[in-house]
Amino acid sequence: MKIAGPKLLVTGFGPFPGAPENPTERLVRALAEEPAQVFGASAFEALVLPTEYARSWAMLRRTYRRFDPDVVIHFGLSGRAKAIDVETVARNRVATDKPDSAGLAPRAGYVRRGGPETLPATVPTDAILAALKGKGIAAQVSEDAGDYVCNATLYRSLRAAPAGRRVGFIHVPQPRRHFTGGDLLEAARIALLAALDRPSSS
Repeated sequence: MKIAGPKLLVTGFGPFPGAPENPTERLVRALAEEPAQVFGASAFEALVLPTEYARSWAMLRRTYRRFDPDVVIHFGLSGRAKAIDVETVARNRVATDKPDSAGLAPRAGYVRRGGPETLPATVPTDAILAALKGKGIAAQVSEDAGDYVCNATLYRSLRAAPAGRRVGFIHVPQPRRHFTGGDLLEAARIALLAALDRPSSS
């Protein structure tokens, strides 16, 4: 019997310069243990991407062709984040002086030559924010996903998305004493349920 619901893809990233441990890698590996039904999805995949411009997009393109998700949520680490940042915009820009984990930086300062300057996230960002704050989790919307692999990934995913696919990005802070890895996992569950228009019972 086929389970009704959208197909969900969740991604995180591995380490990168300045962040030898990326909490989104642990997060996504933990989420991968969850059955699709937990999120009200008909199918669920979780993928850890290398923090590399070329390899991460190659992996994503293969996954998009094979799995064809209806909802995509990328998780990434932000060193400047003090709370959960729900990104609302991807920008056609990348830093030319920030090498990725392979030691490579883009030669040009854009993601896609001639592409739109900005692309809006297509997940229900207001609903995600409300769900997080409703559970007492420090969260805010952000209009700046940075100029690194995270922003490039969101931009590429939005630009490549077929009609009807919802794509979003959530930046997380490094876990601290007042915000543990367990807190991050719970926040991710709540955000995913909201992205799929499912109520949280936690």
